[in-house]
Amino acid sequence: MPTVSIVYPADPTGVVPGGIDTFIRGIAKHAPSDIKIRVVGITTDATARPVGQWTECVVGRGSFALFPVLAVHAAGGRGRIPLSLRFSAAVARHREVVDGDVLEFHRLEPALLFASDRRAKNAFVHQNMKELKNRKSDILWSRLPWLYYRLEDWLFPKFDSIYVVREDAVAWYQERFPRIRQRFRFTPTWVDPDDFQVPTDMERSAARLELEREFGIHTNSELLVSVGRLDSQKDPLLLADAFEILVRQCPSARLLYVGDGVLRDELEKRLRQAGLDDKVFIAGLRGTREIAAILRAADLFVLASAYEGMPMSVLEALGCGVPVVATDVGEVRRVVLPGRSGAIAPARAPDVLAVTIATTLGERLRMAGQPCLEAVAPYTPARVLEPVYANYRRIAAGQ
Repeated sequence: MPTVSIVYPADPTGVVPGGIDTFIRGIAKHAPSDIKIRVVGITTDATARPVGQWTECVVGRGSFALFPVLAVHAAGGRGRIPLSLRFSAAVARHREVVDGDVLEFHRLEPALLFASDRRAKNAFVHQNMKELKNRKSDILWSRLPWLYYRLEDWLFPKFDSIYVVREDAVAWYQERFPRIRQRFRFTPTWVDPDDFQVPTDMERSAARLELEREFGIHTNSELLVSVGRLDSQKDPLLLADAFEILVRQCPSARLLYVGDGVLRDELEKRLRQAGLDDKVFIAGLRGTREIAAILRAADLFVLASAYEGMPMSVLEALGCGVPVVATDVGEVRRVVLPGRSGAIAPARAPDVLAVTIATTLGERLRMAGQPCLEAVAPYTPARVLEPVYANYRRIAAGQ
């Protein structure tokens, strides 16, 4: 039975921003019985999952063991010392707990500690790291991109396999690393149908009534939802500016942000200045079930990101039958099919995004439900993750 130790500052059973925790939770939840998953991560609830102790965590029908090396209380914030560095330092103090047949990394910094370790190693790259040069990049390595690329040059040859969540990045890496080109593979993300489903009319009505109770969003409003960190990558300010334009022609529209992050204060200030306090709401961090309930109430999902991999939030919205308007980033065109499951904004500009949203709102009833489900039908956990589990077995056996 191969044991896979995932080393990443994740709390897959906690309420945290970002899709990587969701990604890791999915790997643990759907792992077959012959693969054991262990996570050396963080805790957002030190009572339920204490620092320095193994805790058995249940996710759906699966389970995994979590060893938090530090506690993080403001998961959406950013401290003076980057979390990746604090986490790596904490892992260095607990290296002995990182056991198993396969070591897995979703960031490179912790992998430095195990560069000379002879065990099988797997990595996931959740972005095209050429985005370090994107002026909207909030990745701290964007200040020293050359140093990050040197880190890749040194570490990647030490990995047995490297999965990348953007297909264009696979080609880029294969060109950079011709001697190990076969180790780079594209993997999409997925939507878990256990959590995200098209609601019945009764479920949708109940979800709308709950949002009316909590936020005062009238059940007859056209509800836009955006799920993600409030940071430069997700660009909530672009969406706010687009909504300010949209609401002039659609005054009954409402916008609900689900998430938290470093731009929250600036976003709230922008909304106050625009007089949108009674039309735009910030729900903060929510768990999977709460996000699914909010999506069941939505008329449209909006992604305004400056760059992406293959955002799971988009697939989750489509899995709930909600059409998506997105900027043209990452792999969104795989599932956001113009005229069928949503629309792609032709430019990242407030007026263009507003027009795209308005047009799609008018066509949403034709696209909602089955067309959205068909768009994400190939992206189920079973289909996407089966090659990953097969690879664990292969590299654990030294093949």
